Amino acid sequence: MESKAGYEWRAGGWMTIWAILFIFLVSTGPVQGGTENSGIKSDSSQLQPGLATVYIENKYRNVDQVPTGEAAHKAGYQGKPVLLLNHQSGKEEFVFDSGRSQGVAMVMDGFLHLDKKGTYRWQALANDGIRMFINNKMIFEDPKVHKDRLTPTGILEVDETGWYPVSIVYFQRKGTAALKLYWQPPAAKEFSLVPAEVYWHRLME
Repeated sequence: MESKAGYEWRAGGWMTIWAILFIFLVSTGPVQGGTENSGIKSDSSQLQPGLATVYIENKYRNVDQVPTGEAAHKAGYQGKPVLLLNHQSGKEEFVFDSGRSQGVAMVMDGFLHLDKKGTYRWQALANDGIRMFINNKMIFEDPKVHKDRLTPTGILEVDETGWYPVSIVYFQRKGTAALKLYWQPPAAKEFSLVPAEVYWHRLME
């Protein structure tokens, strides 16, 4: 039979362990932080240029049909990072680095390096469907099959400079293809193509 002293020591020991664990979790916080208007604190030495890209071969009709996350990796294959979203191709030309001229979707993930505080406006020229999230906020979408056209303008308010998580889902069903991403950063008078130095991804992505 366990003595009273032994029982009290075990109870006190477990309480101490839980207290230490609680203090550790509170002090360290989440691995990736940031509110809707603030970027994450990221070690730039772990980042590489471009967006990590998964290609999926299928003739989708809506971005809702395109798998994302782990499902995208299972359904498709990892391609080279996309360094710049400035693509337009004809019926017989490949869509980016996919090796296909039609029936292909792209799931791109990474970070946007935003080095100014203020209001950023975003817009894409796409053919076919597209949807973009920044910091888990949907910025714009034009999700169905369509010819070359501009998406609605999306807005992101930036309170802190840094690296902002971005996710872009795009598909081309058949015919011609286009995907160009534009922005109007703070103090800019008009939209321009988002430059390559803005796009980054983690080595493990």
